[in-house]
Amino acid sequence: MSGRLTIVLRDRSGRVVAERRVDNLITTAGKTLMAELFTGAAQGKPELAIAVGGGGNAAAVTDTGLQSRLDEAAAGTPAVKVVTEGNQPKIVATVTATLPALSGEQQQALQEAGIVLKLPNREPVLYNRVTFPTVTRTSSLDITLTWEVSF
Repeated sequence: MSGRLTIVLRDRSGRVVAERRVDNLITTAGKTLMAELFTGAAQGKPELAIAVGGGGNAAAVTDTGLQSRLDEAAAGTPAVKVVTEGNQPKIVATVTATLPALSGEQQQALQEAGIVLKLPNREPVLYNRVTFPTVTRTSSLDITLTWEVSF
């Protein structure tokens, strides 16, 4: 399992003003949840969200939450596809969420993100985490976060 996050910042007219791509790591808690779903120890369809925060400490497999969580947006999974690289096919699930522009003069310095999986009757699980150079969220920018999660 692996993942790559694409961050796209758009102005009010929808024009792309910046784009970044960053590889992430899958947390131990995320891998454990996947194994529990396979074995039936966890059941239900997970709700997905993408959380963002201001913590810049390097991601670690032991992370169970963001360092400094600032916001979260419900995520959708608009695509699952098979991609062949050499002789090895891989399955890529796309997970995407948009954080709307902030109001007024607010600003947020974002440096981390992760996919959060929520199952009924369980604590939310941070599936993955990534840190990146600061992205400043303002009242004039929407931020779309798209993860390609590979299996």
